Amino acid sequence: MVPLTFATRGIACAPPAGCEVELEVACSNCGLDPLCNVLDYAGEKSGIPDGLLLRHRQVARGETIFRMEDSFRSIFAVKQGSFKTFIPRPDRVAQLLGFHLPGELIGAGAIAGESYPCTARALENSRVCEIRLGRLPECGRPLQQVQQAIIELLGREVAFNNALIAALVHQSAEQRVAGFLLSLSERLQQRGMPWTEFNLSMSRSDIGNYLGLASETVSRTLTRFSKAGLIDVRHKRVCIIQPEALAEIILE
Repeated sequence: MVPLTFATRGIACAPPAGCEVELEVACSNCGLDPLCNVLDYAGEKSGIPDGLLLRHRQVARGETIFRMEDSFRSIFAVKQGSFKTFIPRPDRVAQLLGFHLPGELIGAGAIAGESYPCTARALENSRVCEIRLGRLPECGRPLQQVQQAIIELLGREVAFNNALIAALVHQSAEQRVAGFLLSLSERLQQRGMPWTEFNLSMSRSDIGNYLGLASETVSRTLTRFSKAGLIDVRHKRVCIIQPEALAEIILE
């Protein structure tokens, strides 16, 4: 994956539509692509046993695909919609670890362990593809090819996470929110998805938790950006109007 960089292109928002079309990420832009290529899922006669790959599984808003400490079984790729991962805390607010957009992987960090280190929940009605790693020996492909594909998959995931952390390390509330919006836009662009205008599916509270800010601070900052003409926010829909100005805020 290309490292996250902040775009400086002028952007014009499309007029609001009465009904937004939810798009699925193309397989070639999906984080599971290295492994799926080895398994040749695009081929009509791949010979892969049923149930090794569960494609386009529907996940309802609020549904979890795995919980913290569940036994590790699968890696998931978001095909449509979005998810959040978090560490539940019985006596406190859960700790948000990240948001996962179309094309991005969920659960890959558990490969080295026996259980998932967090819970993953859908932020909206979504679809995922699921590969059950425990059944990979049944695929009939050379073990070396499968292992190399997993190494490539994990390497991309580590590079992505490092770039994401670097992109969001900022001081002020405005810098954090600006970096967050631009990182979402860049991530969608890299996956071939609409990136100038997109659904902000996470709550202001979740954004604040993730960025270390109060939800009220997030809301006020988004309002300031909107009044300044940098973005346009309508309910859950956000349009990045002046990415260059948001990038300048980050560099202040």
